[in-house]
Amino acid sequence: MAALKDMTGERYGLLTVVKRAGRSQNPNWEKRLTTWLCRCDCGGEKIASRPALLGGYTRSCGCLRRKSRSVQP
Repeated sequence: MAALKDMTGERYGLLTVVKRAGRSQNPNWEKRLTTWLCRCDCGGEKIASRPALLGGYTRSCGCLRRKSRSVQP
């Protein structure tokens, strides 16, 4: 089994990884993924998996989505 890479301090979009949060509890996934607590530049927090961060699927705590929705006519 491969050693778990420590992602603490790494940045992905507006998120900075703070610490390991545990394992995902999603019953739809075959494997339980390690999750990470991230702090957003806006001050919010988000728990995300490594693939979500590396793939760019999670870039903020949700503030980018809220901001884009409020700008639309």
